[in-house]
Amino acid sequence: MNRVVVLALAAAFFLAQEDREARASESDAVVSPEVSTARFSGALTLDDVVRSITLRHPLIAAAEREKAIASADVLSAEGGFDISVRARATTLPVGPYPNNRIETTAELPTGIWGTRLFAGYRVSRGSFAGYDGKLATADFGEARVGAQVPLWRDGPIDRRRAALQRAEVGIDVARVSLEQQRLETIRSGSHRYWEWVAAGRRVVVARSMLAIAVARDAGLEIRVARGDIPAFERAENDRIIHQRTAQVAATERALQSAAIELSLFLRDADGAPLRPDPSRLPSAFPVPEFRLPDTLGLAERQALARRPEIQRFDLFTRQIRIDRDLAQNQRKLGIDFFVSGAKDFGPSTDEKLTKPELELALILDVPLFTRVQDGRFDAARANLARLSLQAQFARERVVADVRDATSAVTMAEPRIAAVREEIKASRKLVEMEQQRFDLGEGTLLLVNLREQGLAEAQQREIDALADAFKAVASRRAAVGDSTISK
Repeated sequence: MNRVVVLALAAAFFLAQEDREARASESDAVVSPEVSTARFSGALTLDDVVRSITLRHPLIAAAEREKAIASADVLSAEGGFDISVRARATTLPVGPYPNNRIETTAELPTGIWGTRLFAGYRVSRGSFAGYDGKLATADFGEARVGAQVPLWRDGPIDRRRAALQRAEVGIDVARVSLEQQRLETIRSGSHRYWEWVAAGRRVVVARSMLAIAVARDAGLEIRVARGDIPAFERAENDRIIHQRTAQVAATERALQSAAIELSLFLRDADGAPLRPDPSRLPSAFPVPEFRLPDTLGLAERQALARRPEIQRFDLFTRQIRIDRDLAQNQRKLGIDFFVSGAKDFGPSTDEKLTKPELELALILDVPLFTRVQDGRFDAARANLARLSLQAQFARERVVADVRDATSAVTMAEPRIAAVREEIKASRKLVEMEQQRFDLGEGTLLLVNLREQGLAEAQQREIDALADAFKAVASRRAAVGDSTISK
C-alpha cells in the first residue's frame, strides 16, 4: 500500500512539473537578458544580487576605504605646507660679554613657485663684541619679515608640490580601483547567480526523470504479473530508479554548492553571507534577447573610455611623470632670491639699531654630483616605458574582452536553437521507443537510453542558457557597465 502511495505522489509531482514547464515554454514575451522580475515574482533576481553586491560586499567596501586612505595621503602632503615655528633662548652668563637672547622664527612654505615666507622676532640684553653687533636689539626687540624665491631649481616643482600632486592623483586611482572592483565583483556575482539558477534547473530535470521511472514501475509490476514482459524488465527499471535517485542527489548537492558560492555575493542587512533557499529559484530561465544595444566598434570605443584598467595606467603615468619632472629639476643649479626687512622698536643707546634694514641676496647652490637625481630620473623614464607597454597590452586585452563577450552572446542563439531542436527529436524518440516497448517489440533498456538522451539534451539546454546569460554579464563588464540591470 505504501509503495502505491509513493508511486502516485511521484507521478503527480512529475505531471505538475511538466505542466509548469509547458506553460513557461509557451510564453512568447521577450524579456531583459538579465532577469524578468515581474515573471519571477517572489523569486531571487539578478538585480537583488547586484544590489546586495553594491551595498554590502566586503571587497567593494574595502575598495571604498582606499578613497579614505588616498584622502589621508592628500592631507599628509598638504602638511608639507604647514607653518613651522622655532624658538631659541640663549644665555652667556660668564664671559667678557655676558648677554641673554631670545629668538623666534615662523616659516611658511607656499605652492607659489616654491616661495618660502618667514617672519621672526628677537630681543637681546647684555653686551656684545663688535663682531657680534648684529645680535644687539633695541629694548623692545626686532621684528623681521622676508621671503626666499627659487629662480631655477625648486621653482617649477619641488618635493612638497610633487608629493601633493601625487597624492591628488592617488584619489583618482582609488576611484578607478573602486570601479574596477565593482565591475569584477558584479560580473563574478552574476555568473554565480546564473550557475545557481542552472543548478536548480538540473535538479528539476533529474527529479522529472526519476518520477518517470517511479511512475512506470506500477505498470511494469502489472505487466510482469500478467506475463506480458519478463521479470528482468522490471529489474532493469529498478536499477534505473536507483541510478536516477543518485543523479538527483548529485544535482541537489551541486545546487547546495552553487548556493554557497552565491552566498558570497548575496548579503543580509548585516553584511553576512546569505545562502538563498531553493524556494527562491526562478521557475525557468527567462527568454534571452540576443540583440545587442550597440555595435562592436562602438562597444570597443566605450570600453576603452570606461574600463578602469586603462584609466589606472593613465593615472600611474601621471604620477611617474611627476617623479621624472622632479628628478630632472633637482639636477639644476639652485639660484634663490632672498629679501628680508627688519625694524627694531623701543629706545636704544645705539641710534643705528632703530633704523630699518633691507637685505637682498642671491643664494647659489651648485650640485657637484647628481647621481641620486640621475638615478631617479632614469628610473622614472624606465617606468614610463614599462607603463606604456603595459597600457598597450591592457587596451588590447579590453578590446579582446569585448570581442569575446560579443561573440559569446551572438553565438548563443544558434546554440540554443540547435539544442532545442535536439530536445524535440529526443522527445519524439522517447515516445516512439515507449510505444515499441508497450507493443512488446522493444526493451526497457532502449527506453532508458532514449530517456537518458533526452535528459542530456535538456542539460545541454540549461548549459547553453546559463552560458548565454553569463556572456551578457561578461559583456556588460567588458564595456565597463556596472549599473544595475533594468
